Amino acid sequence: MKRRMHRHSTRAARHGSRARALLILGLFVGILCIIWFAGAALENRNRPQEVRGDVHDRIDSSEIVEYQGQKYVPRNRLTTILLMGVDRREGTEAEAGSYRNGGQADFLMLLAIDDENKRITPIQIDRDTMAQITILGVLGNPSGTRRAQICLSHGFGDGGEESCRYTQTAVSQLFLGVDIDFFLAMNLDGISALNDALGGVTVTLEDDFTSLDPQMAEGTTLTLVGDQAEYYLRSRMNVGIGTNEARMARQRSYLETAADILMERVRDDSNFAGDVYDAIEPYLITDMRRGRVINESVNCVAYKREAMVSPEGEHSVGSDGFMEFEVDPQALEHLVIDTFFEPLE
Repeated sequence: MKRRMHRHSTRAARHGSRARALLILGLFVGILCIIWFAGAALENRNRPQEVRGDVHDRIDSSEIVEYQGQKYVPRNRLTTILLMGVDRREGTEAEAGSYRNGGQADFLMLLAIDDENKRITPIQIDRDTMAQITILGVLGNPSGTRRAQICLSHGFGDGGEESCRYTQTAVSQLFLGVDIDFFLAMNLDGISALNDALGGVTVTLEDDFTSLDPQMAEGTTLTLVGDQAEYYLRSRMNVGIGTNEARMARQRSYLETAADILMERVRDDSNFAGDVYDAIEPYLITDMRRGRVINESVNCVAYKREAMVSPEGEHSVGSDGFMEFEVDPQALEHLVIDTFFEPLE
């Protein structure tokens, strides 16, 4: 890992009218992919190691690091996948020549697949997390970095792979330089497609959604179909207390149920992985190969799925009136060490 903790005071730039789509379903796509992906390409991660100092000063994936008096090395067989939900519709392209309207990455999750211990750790990242993001100039070239909400990192670039890589860089730096092997992004139109490919996801509504769908009254238990999944996962301002934190909790609950459905179906039929992937492929931008996802499905379906975690920190309203989430640096270091490193014996 090649990153130092940044504690700058520069405030975020303006980032649109409000936080829109937190594409929770992107994370299920990723759960699908990572659960089926972890085997190949993990065997060659051993590298020479040398002592380079304390974790507070530097973490590098090829190095031994020291944290709270203990030496650690990178986990030997670990793959990371960044999942993104982008607030764009299918067919909506970034404006030519602007380099700055690629859409916000309103849903972010970093998945760590530990092949040696056969476990998967999903790390949900608040879209409002303050981080260093790459800024592009008027000609589309990187012109430095700015501390801003991490969701804005995707807004720069072409709205496709370029934007994904800027977000990949921002998340890597936030997590103290941890290597991110792959990315998978899904736009808004993929939500219903993925939900329906799973056969629908049953939820109990703790908030009232009847302004969007009369069937979605508070306290109702129903299987979401079609647009209902998007209403449930995207809505914020007009639902409940209206906070992104509350929406993230709702999405975590949905994820657990959807992931269970996915695991059960794949156990029964290994071809189900391909069926789901094909259903959502038109809405994806990823550097992962379809065949690799499918081939690893049977091998990795038995991996233990750890409880979803999020970096600790505090929310506040910035000077520009937008929400900001400041991660706790000590808690983040602990999360990074615990997830991506193991003690040196």
